[in-house]
Amino acid sequence: MPTDIQAIAAAVKNDGLSWTPGQTSLTALTPEEQRRYLGVVVDDAEMQRLLALAQRAAAQEQFAAAVGAPAAIDWRNNGGNYVTTIKNQGGCGSCVGFCSCAVIESAVRIKLGNPTYAIDLSEGFLQFCGGGSCNGWGLTSGLDFAQSTGVTDEACMPYTAGGGANMNCGADRCADWQSRLTKISSYTNHSTMAARKTAVAAGPVLAGLEVWSDFFAYTSGVYVKSSAATRLSPPGYHCVCIVGYDDAQQCWMIKNSWGTGWGEAGFMRMRYGQTDLLIDSSWAFSSVVVQIQAGWHSNVTVGQVFTSRDSQNGWAYLQGLGWRKIQTGAADGVTNMLALFAQAVAKGKKVTVYADGDFVYQAYLL
Repeated sequence: MPTDIQAIAAAVKNDGLSWTPGQTSLTALTPEEQRRYLGVVVDDAEMQRLLALAQRAAAQEQFAAAVGAPAAIDWRNNGGNYVTTIKNQGGCGSCVGFCSCAVIESAVRIKLGNPTYAIDLSEGFLQFCGGGSCNGWGLTSGLDFAQSTGVTDEACMPYTAGGGANMNCGADRCADWQSRLTKISSYTNHSTMAARKTAVAAGPVLAGLEVWSDFFAYTSGVYVKSSAATRLSPPGYHCVCIVGYDDAQQCWMIKNSWGTGWGEAGFMRMRYGQTDLLIDSSWAFSSVVVQIQAGWHSNVTVGQVFTSRDSQNGWAYLQGLGWRKIQTGAADGVTNMLALFAQAVAKGKKVTVYADGDFVYQAYLL
């Protein structure tokens, strides 16, 4: 039976809630079909593990404050759009692959200081080469695989599992996949509200939640589970990417993987503190640290140069890459490279640099 939108709308009105239910790309589906759009596998042992992770993180964070965390942040509009486009996982329980790639893609853009950086990672590779399937995967399993192995670009292994059929890793990935990997060096769990906000203020994070029946009918506003919502049987769990928050609205901003025909063009605002949904009460958020492979970058504009009294502490702001520290012991020498970058700024000349996500190792004035 399709979602009863009228019953949900009546409940939302009677409950005094501020969101609008309506027809979405999922409301005409049967409950069985809707369930295929979820995909976090949680049995009793996994639930206990996730609860323990959140409790352990909270114990470590109890004396920390949200130092520097703003009252609101939206990475879609924070000096540029650091959030990549909405995708659609289709009727395959691959949400872990999608939410993990969304977090990593944004982390790369933020690390490079470049909101227009073209990056499109392969959810199919992460999900089906990492051990997941259309029957789902563990909440942080995608991050584990991105750390141990990495994830290729979408062109290497285009996603074809939307109809519910598993992809074949060996047959579907490109021959040179090993040279096309993006990896993370680590991920960190965050549990208290202060720690969650501090993490999101630094970049989008991964989160899991329990989905109730009215979630599929969300079109706009700040979502609060209505009195018409029923628990899925068995319970259904989902992975999403948190791209911001707003204390004035008391909500998280969520990037989903159900296409633009659901929610606010694929996004959702969700009220803080809904314990039935688990998202910010029982399960931790996870932030990532990405690795940017070293490579040559040509025709780069140098925006600023910085150095301290320590002659070996030199930095340059490279357009499209962000701030990079001049590697101590670089072949060209820190002092010489600082002089080269200063000359590039003064004369409006561009440079070619060999750099990774943290350091610049060589530079040539063009």
